[in-house]
Amino acid sequence: MKKLLLSIAVAAVGVMGANAEQYTIFGADNYASLEWTGDANGFETTVKAGEKTFTIKTIKHESSTALIKPGDQIRVYKKAQIVISSADFDFKNVILSSQGGNYGGEQTVSEGWTQKYDATAKTLTISSTTAAKTVTMTASANQFRVTGIVVSDTEVAPEPEPEATKVASVAATKALATGTKIAVDYALTVGFVRNSNVFACDEAGDFIQLYGSNTLSVGDVIPAGWEGTYKLYNGATPEIEFDALPATTAGTFTAKAVAAADITTDLVNSVVVVKDVVFAEATPATKSNFTGKVGDVELSFRNNYEQASVEAGTYDVTIVVTVYNNAPSLYVVSYAPAQSSGIEDIEAAEAEAVYYNLQGVRVDNPENGIFIVCRGDKVTKQVIR
Repeated sequence: MKKLLLSIAVAAVGVMGANAEQYTIFGADNYASLEWTGDANGFETTVKAGEKTFTIKTIKHESSTALIKPGDQIRVYKKAQIVISSADFDFKNVILSSQGGNYGGEQTVSEGWTQKYDATAKTLTISSTTAAKTVTMTASANQFRVTGIVVSDTEVAPEPEPEATKVASVAATKALATGTKIAVDYALTVGFVRNSNVFACDEAGDFIQLYGSNTLSVGDVIPAGWEGTYKLYNGATPEIEFDALPATTAGTFTAKAVAAADITTDLVNSVVVVKDVVFAEATPATKSNFTGKVGDVELSFRNNYEQASVEAGTYDVTIVVTVYNNAPSLYVVSYAPAQSSGIEDIEAAEAEAVYYNLQGVRVDNPENGIFIVCRGDKVTKQVIR
């Protein structure tokens, strides 16, 4: 009799499990196909899963940072909200996978819902005993970066963390699928740091971006022996997201010179120097795009790191190569006066001068004003009275 009752109980559990509905509405498998609408005040997308329709929406708080269009993660800045809803599905459980570290943790959820954060799995589980068609999470504690969303009409256990894949080089890392957990088995030398963004290269000279809270400096050597998650951010930028790094040792880094014609998207994340870049006018001091030329090659720059403006002239420019609209966009790290040879200086001095006014219009007989003077590939400003 006891065996019969046990069999009936097991069968009942099996039926309940079969009837339960669970849908992954955001994650590595579908983020690239989602179409988001909106602006810095909020974005929205509709997701079809099975025969159900879901809506994911972000809402900016008046005091929060302007929101950015979601890619492989949804950034919910502090005090902003993410709202998950459905017109034809009642759910009791929502699991938000996070980037972890400073971008995870418990937040504030809709009234009547409870939450539990698993720091190991990096998941925030939001549950309710009463089924509902919408739930809201407010990033009250810190910025929360959503990397996955699973909804269910019953309790869902978070998926176990996958085992880390050991990688021995940047090239091997970039060959993996985005979202792969990795064990980094190679050293990296830091070439440039900007807040949570770290650009570093391995022994072969290949660069990758690291993303996470850090106290790194240029030249620091990060040893092997740590874990992270490999991501192809926005489908173009290889990066490793990390929670913690091992203690570093002091080293040196010198950016290598690269010919202007050789700069392609293959160099993404590289910290390099482009020599003899000619700027026809002063560079911007704010976050702006501008151009420069090396011979006949025109390069697209951006002052994303807000370096001080330099006057029109010829410079050796240290840059980080990024990708925008499938083309190289060069973020300026520093400017240095071009290191020309004496012969070049003589040739420039003997070259015929061509004058332009400050609006870029050529002037044949300049007088009484400030003019841009081009002699060969040398550009200067000159006051003529």
